Amino acid sequence: MQHRSLDFRDADAVIAEIRHLQHGGYTKLGKWNLAQMCDHLRQTLRMGLDGSDRRLPWVVRTLVTGPIFRRVIKTRRMKSGIPVPKELVPTSPDGPDDPAAIDACIATLQEARDASGPLPKHPVADLTVDQWKQLNWIHCAHHLGFLIPHAQPVAEAPSGIETASGPP
Repeated sequence: MQHRSLDFRDADAVIAEIRHLQHGGYTKLGKWNLAQMCDHLRQTLRMGLDGSDRRLPWVVRTLVTGPIFRRVIKTRRMKSGIPVPKELVPTSPDGPDDPAAIDACIATLQEARDASGPLPKHPVADLTVDQWKQLNWIHCAHHLGFLIPHAQPVAEAPSGIETASGPP
């Protein structure tokens, strides 16, 4: 099986996909299950919502991570295999999905959806609220693409999601 190419345009599309995977089941292509992905995504969303005292130096944010993130937003794709900082590694156990981890992620996605800014200082890049949101929806699509749903959705895909993959 191949990684799905997803493109979420808003938090509601991400939430719908998480619920679809949670209730319909999935095949895992990578190392993490749905709850572990949700744990990681929640942690990265919290960094943007809460800010951080530890920030990369201005020159790195301006000349390295800023351009990388702007390219991700422009292409709507993230590279695989980038090491995850220790503080963003999921704490949810392997095995059956933990519904509490999934619900916490969804609550944080809703908070991010409703954020109007200004946001606290992000630790790795200087982004507008819209750039931050789009980067996070792309990040969610990147990870959730490693889960192949067992069941197809009954209704059409929500308006905020675009898929570029064929049938699993």
